[in-house]
Amino acid sequence: MVAITSKSMIKKVILSAIVALSVIGFSGCESAPEGADVKITTDFGNIYVKLYDETPKHKENFLKLAKAGFYDNTTFHRVMKEFMIQGGDPNTIDNSGPAGQGGPGYTLPREIQSQFFHKKGAFAAARQPDQANPNWESSGSQFYIVVGKKWTDEEMDGMEQQVGMMIDSHVSAQWQSDPKNGWVRTIDLQALQTNNPDSFAIVDARIKEEFGAFRSQWPTFKLTPQQREVYKTIGGTPFLDQTYTVFGEVVGGMEVVDEMINVETQPGDVPTKEIRMTVKALD
Repeated sequence: MVAITSKSMIKKVILSAIVALSVIGFSGCESAPEGADVKITTDFGNIYVKLYDETPKHKENFLKLAKAGFYDNTTFHRVMKEFMIQGGDPNTIDNSGPAGQGGPGYTLPREIQSQFFHKKGAFAAARQPDQANPNWESSGSQFYIVVGKKWTDEEMDGMEQQVGMMIDSHVSAQWQSDPKNGWVRTIDLQALQTNNPDSFAIVDARIKEEFGAFRSQWPTFKLTPQQREVYKTIGGTPFLDQTYTVFGEVVGGMEVVDEMINVETQPGDVPTKEIRMTVKALD
């Protein structure tokens, strides 16, 4: 054993110990960023999320599940580079069912708001595809955090056209399939126009009025100049805009998400090593 005989050396040892203890002490006392509503804890670090008041059903539901411990020990079961990380499936707690198929047993009505978009750090609700989910209802528990990439104006121009056409086509199909609009399918519009132009004009006006009222209940895809600037400089996934409900954003710990997005994955975009989480509502 080496004896410590110098007072200066003893002082250095004491100071080093104090610094070490201070680091240990403060590391467990991380303060939440202003505005954060929930803390997601992982082995990679903590992620803090603000939930939007403008999407009240999604916010209330997420906080309810977090307070009940619903998310604890679930995993981020889907990780896709330049896209997003997804979690919130209770099946992943004990692998009791296919990852990505589980939930609390209910869905949420869409709360799509034009001002909330898929910028990097956006917090959004996963959902089933259009064919199985024509009203774009959200999963009752599964969510994703956007990472995405940066986009050019040219890419976004093409995206606006393609996504806009997709939304219009989907909405039109939903309107036509509604039983109360069956009368439209029984009318020979061409015959009306040929034999009785006045009747055609009346029917055409009714179709436009009723479809217009129905269409107004659905979102449209149009990027604002401010949104374009964010997608060009910060990045995100603009092709998901106005078709999935964005109900929050990361306000702390985005570097944790950036680290998680680069983990090794296996087929199905499932991380090779499980990324488990706990979620705490911050009062």
